[in-house]
Amino acid sequence: MSSIAVSLSANPAYQYQKLTEPDAIRLILLQPSDDLQSPLECELISTTLSYCQNDLLDHYTALSYVWGDPSLRATMKVAGRALSITASLDTALRHLRDSSRTRRIWADAICINQNDFEERNQQVRQMASVYTVAQHTVIWIGEGTAETNELFKTLRLLNSQRLLGRSVEDSQRSCVSREVVLSASQTILARQWFKRVWVLQELVRSRDPWVQCGTFLVKWQDLKSHITATALNIGEEKVQVLDDMARLHAEHQLGSFRDLSDHESKDPRIVAGKLLTLLTSRRALGVQDPRDMLFAHVGLLGNARIDNSLLRLIEVDYGKEESLVFFEIARFLTEAFQDYRILSLLEYRHMTSLSHLPSWVPDWTATSPSKFETLSSALKLEDTTSATYFPPNPRCLNFWMPQSRTLACGGWSVARIRDLSSEVCQDIIHPESKVLFDSLKKVSLNSPKHHCKVKDLFQLLGTGFRESYENWQHLLSDIGTPDPASIFKTIEGQLETFEEPFDPQSFLKTSKLFESTADISQAEHTLRDGIQSTCDYLTEELLPQKQITLFGGSQSIKRGAFNLEPQSLLAHFTVQGFGKEAKSVFRYRRLATLEDGTPALVPTFTEAGDVVAILMRHSIPLILRPIEVQDSSLEGDIRAQIGKSGYRFMERKKIEHFKVIGECFVEGLMYGEAYKRYKADLTRQPRVLALH
Repeated sequence: MSSIAVSLSANPAYQYQKLTEPDAIRLILLQPSDDLQSPLECELISTTLSYCQNDLLDHYTALSYVWGDPSLRATMKVAGRALSITASLDTALRHLRDSSRTRRIWADAICINQNDFEERNQQVRQMASVYTVAQHTVIWIGEGTAETNELFKTLRLLNSQRLLGRSVEDSQRSCVSREVVLSASQTILARQWFKRVWVLQELVRSRDPWVQCGTFLVKWQDLKSHITATALNIGEEKVQVLDDMARLHAEHQLGSFRDLSDHESKDPRIVAGKLLTLLTSRRALGVQDPRDMLFAHVGLLGNARIDNSLLRLIEVDYGKEESLVFFEIARFLTEAFQDYRILSLLEYRHMTSLSHLPSWVPDWTATSPSKFETLSSALKLEDTTSATYFPPNPRCLNFWMPQSRTLACGGWSVARIRDLSSEVCQDIIHPESKVLFDSLKKVSLNSPKHHCKVKDLFQLLGTGFRESYENWQHLLSDIGTPDPASIFKTIEGQLETFEEPFDPQSFLKTSKLFESTADISQAEHTLRDGIQSTCDYLTEELLPQKQITLFGGSQSIKRGAFNLEPQSLLAHFTVQGFGKEAKSVFRYRRLATLEDGTPALVPTFTEAGDVVAILMRHSIPLILRPIEVQDSSLEGDIRAQIGKSGYRFMERKKIEHFKVIGECFVEGLMYGEAYKRYKADLTRQPRVLALH
């Protein structure tokens, strides 16, 4: 198909003509001008991606930019007719305009009829291909400054030297100062382009991306390499976004991210894993339409050949309202993974502006407080929840109510929250424990065999638990955790009967000092296990490697990562107090007790009377808030869904209705223990928990 001119409308305002081909697109023929201030004029032509792909002469350039404030408008002429565009796009096109030649450009706000929902859906679905087929992509990041102009001129000079086969090291040192590079890099990374959600797909799909700042244009890779070289001065967090984007672009060009293999493309878990990674790593980035948090990433999922009923849940469709789009993302991820890992992200929900979302649906536009960690992340449970903690193919009971945005699932109500600490936990440091830890670390590293004495380790352990218990009592005094002092006093007597072992670390792991043959409570049993786990943690941290003689020299044997998985919440509290762990399970949460005094760590917004619940196929307990439902037909709809799914034993079960507050840590119920306990108890069949 050859390019054909779009016919003009008789109206003063430009009127779009319908696109008829399945892969049809429009291209801008931007008229030349050597005057930056002269009015923008262009023609629009319609063509197809397949034609452009095979056209060796007339290529087009795709534009990647930030829409900017929609209230700031400018007018350009399209075939002599007026078309309103954003001021940001107006500025970009003025700078892209050539002084003597017509440029073929694709820019979404002009090439897509934004008022035609059907066309908008179709064009957004193929947007990834638009950037793939484009000969070049220009990334417009805004007007230049003196520093960015100097940096871009230097990068162009270095590229010219490289093309001539000359050394660029001397030129690089003489062309621009380190201060200018640092200032320019900071300015560039602060630009809104790096905070916009759509740009990742636009960059990753581009075969030859360039960055334009003002009137200067450089290759993406050259700019990225130069900025990365100054990362230590800029700050790693600021450069991380740039590095992540560059990595995905490189992977796509190599084919590892772009195309799933035949086997992988048929596995919904692979597709869901990619989507969840994109959503979590880029949540809260800039979008004018919250639905674009999904739509901007679908083009990066590759050619998935999974069930159409799943694919329809993440299909680009601007006819769907926001709450339905977010509901269907959550449903897609839940059905694809066959578990509830998305519930780990719900504590962000309490900082969201999308209050109309169901409480169990993550809000991908929400930001999190500084240093906030999900329980799954802090406890190292992400991506392994199902495989590690559940038996093969357990039933994952999901019953979906799209009209009410309700998820009904199988699970158990365990207990209610009785008391809560008035203070929200922040950074936890126990000063005496930290000083002892750091001191013992130096001693062990200076030891020829990297050893420290049992009594020193035991003193550190005891100090850590003593300080933790004192702070624990300060936060919430009426809590059912035994005082660890009595346990340590008993163990001190046992230690006096032992000689100092050759390998104290192995001794502490195998001597069973922390076990008791007496009849003790479950709470004390949990605490003793926690002390043993903390002791194991300390031996790993204080002695990260051992020395052996190999081929006449000293060699190190590195150990694998140590997983701290005690059921004791006080043990986790103690480990945080040593000041070694960057991730804190306690930050922005409260201590609480259940009705029987069991300690728990709960979301900030938990209230007394909230319910601790266990969902089938989810390793972390949830805090749920009981609610009354006015819709009398909803229970009938849920029971009908249960009947259609074949779970007859659930049809007559009581349906309980809840709002989800978030995940919690409850002693004795972590790491899949609750699921195994209730699954084995035939007297406690799962109930239907309806999440609203």
